[in-house]
Amino acid sequence: MVMVALTTGLRRGEILGLKWDYVRLESRFILLQIKVGDQKVAGDFKKIISSMEGFYVRNSENMGPCDLLILEVGNDLKKEIHLLHSIRTSGLVRELFLISPSLDPVALIQAKRAAGAKRIFVQPLQKEELRNVLLEFQEKENAAISGEEKKKSGKIIYLMGCKGGVGTTIVAVNLASSLAEADKSRSVVLTDMVLSFGDMPILLNIKASPDWVQLGKNISRIDSHSLKSILFEHPVGFFVLPSPGEANGGMTPGNLEKLLSVMQEGLDFILIDGGKSFTKTSIKALKMAEMVLMMTSLSHPCIVNVKRLFSIIQTIEPSLEEKIKIVVNRYQKNSSVPPEKMEQELGRKILFKIPNDYQTVTEAINQGKTICEVGSGRGICKAFRELAAFLLVDGKKESEKKGFLGRLINEPELLDLALAFNHKPKSA
Repeated sequence: MVMVALTTGLRRGEILGLKWDYVRLESRFILLQIKVGDQKVAGDFKKIISSMEGFYVRNSENMGPCDLLILEVGNDLKKEIHLLHSIRTSGLVRELFLISPSLDPVALIQAKRAAGAKRIFVQPLQKEELRNVLLEFQEKENAAISGEEKKKSGKIIYLMGCKGGVGTTIVAVNLASSLAEADKSRSVVLTDMVLSFGDMPILLNIKASPDWVQLGKNISRIDSHSLKSILFEHPVGFFVLPSPGEANGGMTPGNLEKLLSVMQEGLDFILIDGGKSFTKTSIKALKMAEMVLMMTSLSHPCIVNVKRLFSIIQTIEPSLEEKIKIVVNRYQKNSSVPPEKMEQELGRKILFKIPNDYQTVTEAINQGKTICEVGSGRGICKAFRELAAFLLVDGKKESEKKGFLGRLINEPELLDLALAFNHKPKSA
C-alpha cells in the first residue's frame, strides 16, 4: 500500500487528542510522505518529486492531517473499502487520490465512491500524468495561500436574552438549523458561550466535542482549513461548538478573538448563544458581531430588562446599539402587552416575531431534534425559515434577492420588509 501525504507544514504536537508529526517550513512547501512496500514504486515517486520545486519528502511512519492523500489500493478491495471510508470520514484528509493495479472498473468505481477520491491512477505509473496532477494541485494550493481564491468573511450573529427563560438557546439552535437547510451552500456553526449551563448538547441529544476551551487553547495550531474537520457536525448540516460546562472556562478575550477570526475565514455564519451575561469574552464577541438579536417576550419585565441592557451597552460602546435587533419569541396575538406598546416603550421596531407553539417545542426538546425535524409544516418552523431568509439574502446581488426570498417567504408584506431590511445602496 502506498501513501503520499501532502500538507502545508506542521510541527510535532497534539490537538484534541489527534497526534501528528510535521516540519515547520518558512516558505510554502507541500510535504509528502511515502509509505510503500515496493521499492521500485517508491523510487519512481522519489525521482518525480525530487525533480519538482516546492515539494518536500519526509520519511516517517506517522501520518497526520494532510491536504492530499495518494493511496495505493491492492487486490482485496473488500477489506480496503472499510479503510477508505475511515479515511474519508476522519476529517484529516482534504482530498484523496487512488493508485491501483489494473482492476475491474466496477471495483475501482466502488473504491472511488467509498473514498470520495478525485482521481484514480492505474499502474504501471505514468510519470508525466502524476507530475501534471501534482503541479495542478500545487497551483491550487498556492492560489489559496496568495489570496487568489476568495476568502470567506463569515457573519457573526450574537443572540442575547433580555432575561432567563425567553428561549434564547431554542432560537439559536433552530435558526442555525434553518440557515443550514435553506441554503446548503452556506456553512453554519452554532456556538454556546453560556458557561456551566449550556444546553445545546441536551437539546440536540448529542455529545459534541470539542468545546470553546479546547479550541481556544490550541488556536495557534488551528486554521480555517482544519476547523471543519475538528468541529462536530449535526446531521441537519450545521456545526456545533458547545460551552465547556465549567464556570471558569479559561477562554481569554484574545483567544476568543483569534478563534472567531478563524471561524470567519472558514464559515459563512457564526451563531453565538450569549445568554444574558456580560463578561470580558462576551463583550469581545458582541463587538465582533455583525448583528445582535435581542431575544424577548411581550411582557413588562422584559421591557424593563431590555432597557437596562441598552443602558449597559451604552456604557460599554455606544455604537453597539446600532447592531441590536429585537426578536420577540413566543408571540401570541392576544398578549397583554401588544407589540406596538413594546416598540413605543423601547423606541425601536421589532424585527421579527416567532409564534408561541409549546407543543412543537416540547416535542422537539424531548426527542432531541430541531423544531423543523418534528414539525416541518407548522407555523413556528415557517417563522424560523423566514428569519433565516433575512440573514441569508444579505450579500446577494439586488437582482437576485427577490427571487431567493420568494422561495422562502410567501407573505408580500414580509417579503417587502426583508428586501428593505437587507437593501444596501450602491456607494457613490
